Amino acid sequence: MKIYTVREGVANLPAALDGMKVDVEVTGVFRAMAKSGGVSHTAKQTIPIQLGTSGGWRYDLANGYCCGGTLGALVQVGGKQYILSNYHVLQADIVSGGNGRVATTGDPVIQPGLIDVSCNAANAQNVATLSVNKSLPGSNVDAAIAQVITGMVRTDGAILEVGTISGTTVAASLNQAVKKSGRTTGLTRSKVTGLNATISVAYENECAGGAAFPKTFTGQIVIANKGSRFLNSGDSGSLMVQDVATNPKAVGLLFAGSSTSAIANPIGQVLSFLGASMVGI
Repeated sequence: MKIYTVREGVANLPAALDGMKVDVEVTGVFRAMAKSGGVSHTAKQTIPIQLGTSGGWRYDLANGYCCGGTLGALVQVGGKQYILSNYHVLQADIVSGGNGRVATTGDPVIQPGLIDVSCNAANAQNVATLSVNKSLPGSNVDAAIAQVITGMVRTDGAILEVGTISGTTVAASLNQAVKKSGRTTGLTRSKVTGLNATISVAYENECAGGAAFPKTFTGQIVIANKGSRFLNSGDSGSLMVQDVATNPKAVGLLFAGSSTSAIANPIGQVLSFLGASMVGI
């Protein structure tokens, strides 16, 4: 059993719990994470776009900043296709505050995200429309979907540098080899280092806004992230899959991390909350 701590020297930690030896790992603070090879994950793509790319809510600009993340994968709900990403990427603006609006069903979702088009949405393209589901703070997943605009996204759900994925999923396991395709670090590989983790993440009420709520997640997947090389700010919303060459199965939805560890919601929990299935082979 592991206990994750923000700093060295935390006092009064137990040596054992329920008869199991406790190991302590210093991770630093987990935060919601806002290109590699020859493929740009931040450029405006030729339509229909692939996923694993920069994107976000069209109006995600407030308090002198603009925000965005990763459009992670394609899912199906009720016979319609939706882009899968994080709540905090697509719909975390819950106060009128710095931009005079809140995230609303039907709002455009763009590619690339505002952070990659100099905060000017006119330089991006609308690829989907938001379906507000308010996964947080009430559920155990940081997930959101946006219905695909016909012709704007590849219908096979191909992900940059990953290709098509399997339509079935797989549970995480210790030392499992995984990979992801995301806006900031592109295609990266790592391994699962922890299961059934309980972590706390603080959320803001809009881009560069005030505190909205803290959220404690249970049953989460922990992935090695030394030096933030697997997951970094802007990679939120990336789909984590098996590290295999052809049609990998989805394992989790990445949403938070520190400079040593990344965190993913188990994909089964995400799909169950959304009433969705993966689009794949």
